[in-house]
Amino acid sequence: MSMKAQRFALIGALVTTAILAGSVNAFALPRAEINRSLPPTRPSIHIATTRETIPPFAFAKFCADQEDQCEVHGGHEPILLTRDKRLALQKINAEVNHDIRYQDDPTNQDLWRAGVTAGDCDDYALTKRQRLMAAGWPSSALRIATARTQEGIGHAVLVVSTVEGDYVLDNRTNVMKPWYAANLHWIKIQSEDDPRKWLTF
Repeated sequence: MSMKAQRFALIGALVTTAILAGSVNAFALPRAEINRSLPPTRPSIHIATTRETIPPFAFAKFCADQEDQCEVHGGHEPILLTRDKRLALQKINAEVNHDIRYQDDPTNQDLWRAGVTAGDCDDYALTKRQRLMAAGWPSSALRIATARTQEGIGHAVLVVSTVEGDYVLDNRTNVMKPWYAANLHWIKIQSEDDPRKWLTF
């Protein structure tokens, strides 16, 4: 072999060694280091449900007492969240939060009511839904959902479905938040197709 050929062979061997060493080092990185370089997963703007489930017992009683609030109202066209509609949602959320005085249900009773002056979280949610339907919003876009707070306390809110995403109207705040930013552990929610049907997460 000539000197020139030997030199090329030596260079080739060094390059191959460097590539292999780099590959070993890359795979030797701790898993945390590899994961840290991956972009964070963005949550969906809409809530995903899995299957039909049993409605809350108190909701079934509510439907027996106020049947009109459990019927389909309006169509199923997606709601475009214009500036006016956003302002309407924020206004009704703040008004109901102000107008209803928080009051726990009597011991061993879970009462769901709409249009009250005093009540707990489900009453706030149902009253907001009632006012929005009276203002022309379709029932398919207005769904009551049950969840647990970060402290593990049972809670109910109104979820408003729009083209831009699902938003939560909560009696704990006047700020309308995307569903994934509400700091809740979701349990079940009304169906868009039938207010009497509920779905699990």
